[in-house]
Amino acid sequence: MLDEIPIQDQYVFTSLRYDGSMKRNAQNPVCCPDSKAAYLIKYHYERLVTAADHLGWYDTNKRLKGPVDLFTRIQTAVAEHKKKTGNKCPFKVRVCLRHSGKMEIGVEPIMATKQPLLFPTTLDLAKCSGEAASQHPIFKAVLDVLPTRTTTFTRDKTHYRTMYNYARQCAQIQSYQDAKEVILFNRDNQVMDGSITTPYFYRDGKWMTPHRDCGGQQGTTRRWAIDQGICHAGIIDISTIKHDEIIWLSNGVKGFFTARFVACNDRLARTPSYESRISHVSRSDSGIDEKHSLRPHQDEVAEDDIEPTRQKWTAEPGAEDFRNTAFTLDVFERALKL
Repeated sequence: MLDEIPIQDQYVFTSLRYDGSMKRNAQNPVCCPDSKAAYLIKYHYERLVTAADHLGWYDTNKRLKGPVDLFTRIQTAVAEHKKKTGNKCPFKVRVCLRHSGKMEIGVEPIMATKQPLLFPTTLDLAKCSGEAASQHPIFKAVLDVLPTRTTTFTRDKTHYRTMYNYARQCAQIQSYQDAKEVILFNRDNQVMDGSITTPYFYRDGKWMTPHRDCGGQQGTTRRWAIDQGICHAGIIDISTIKHDEIIWLSNGVKGFFTARFVACNDRLARTPSYESRISHVSRSDSGIDEKHSLRPHQDEVAEDDIEPTRQKWTAEPGAEDFRNTAFTLDVFERALKL
């Protein structure tokens, strides 16, 4: 997969919230006094360094001089954007680090919410207040239609977003402004991650987020929440997720907010057809406006392609393998009963 994309087009990236009106908060680790405007800046710096290291981009890492240098570049990009457009905070900032060491920073305004929940002291719904902690959330979450194979590209935020694009397409999510998220799971039926958020589930008397061994990203807000002791890492089997269950979601732009899990009985019917899988899919979440033609994946089948008597699907020799190499029908049967 990595070899199919020219080295100059490969990158790792992170997205964060920048708000000049954000007050100093002891729970927001800063690298310099002004960096309080950048949400969890030190975690974003560590994410870029770790991802580049996992890909073997050691020379690239040498060009990252530290979180202060990263913040200075972000601050400059925001100032230039404000001067050019007149837009005011808050902003969504995308930091893209290419293999060459070149850093590209994109800035765009985001809708200001009344009370974004950026630094919760607990995820206990009874002790939280505000729109973000609603027990009747507008935001909803659904389960992906197929398991996803865990790789470096699911553990780190990179240029390769195909599995997330497919998951969002199956969930009929039209844009990143939709109040909807799709939950990905691995071949062991364990929750991995959300397509653009970290999910949290209430299990065994505590809030739990997928363990790193499940193959999902080690998101900035996820790491912060674990460090703060407001959640624990663990295994969440998809069979335990109940319809109408209230869960938490978080990311580096919106902070923390609740969502309602919705079980979909037509999940298999929403699997993309051959034609839709080779259509152009925009990688808008990466911050790089580029489109690629997605080739058909032999490990993704529509409902009509599944034979009732077949217990296991095996890829043909030489077939592409990314989302999952094989799956059993009981995965779908169990998911449909959620």
